[in-house]
Amino acid sequence: MADAYISLYITVRSFIRHTLFIYLYLLSFAVPQWMLLSICTTADHILYTLICFSGSFVLLTLIHLVESVKYNWPWNWLAIGSCYELMTLGVGAFVMNSEQNTVMMAVAMALLIFGLVLVLCFFIISGYNYPNPYKLASLAALGLILVICAMILGTYRGRHWMDVALLLFMLSVLLLMISYVLISFKNLDVLIKPDTLLLGFVLYINYVLVLVASFICIQRCDFNFDATNVVQKASPYG
Repeated sequence: MADAYISLYITVRSFIRHTLFIYLYLLSFAVPQWMLLSICTTADHILYTLICFSGSFVLLTLIHLVESVKYNWPWNWLAIGSCYELMTLGVGAFVMNSEQNTVMMAVAMALLIFGLVLVLCFFIISGYNYPNPYKLASLAALGLILVICAMILGTYRGRHWMDVALLLFMLSVLLLMISYVLISFKNLDVLIKPDTLLLGFVLYINYVLVLVASFICIQRCDFNFDATNVVQKASPYG
């Protein structure tokens, strides 16, 4: 039994490679679904997005709490697969009734940001003293609370607070991602090969959150640009 458990340990390089491969596989299967939903549907359904995201996070919490679901095949694959599909369909419901170019732009923008953050994590880890990841996670949680405050202010004080909320949300998600990578690296000595499935999926969740923020950012930019053009056309000095 001990030998079987020891055999699950892999080198750091292999662990990182397996995790990134799983993340890329999940992403490659998700993009066609998003494209299909953006083309074949006629209205967005934010309620479906909230339901899917909530169900995915509840199931993810269950996976973390129950080790038999976390490590035993095929339950771990079924649980992660269900979480993955809920998360993917939630994003698909969010981008419904959007132009395909807009969706692809958001996907590319999120992928670029995600890649840059991974490179940043590499340089942080390579440093002699990197920041406490738990403090970074706490800072990210505080940022998410400020997002809610900014959104509340946005409903009363104007649309610019919504832009502030979007910026805070993006920064908070990126801080969460950095802290998660650092925490995982710090605990590599106790992680085993089956953990790569869960870690790869959590990276995918971080990408999804960055994608949602990127998609909203593109829509906000388009809205502000259109509003500016309308004002200029309406102005006698435009």
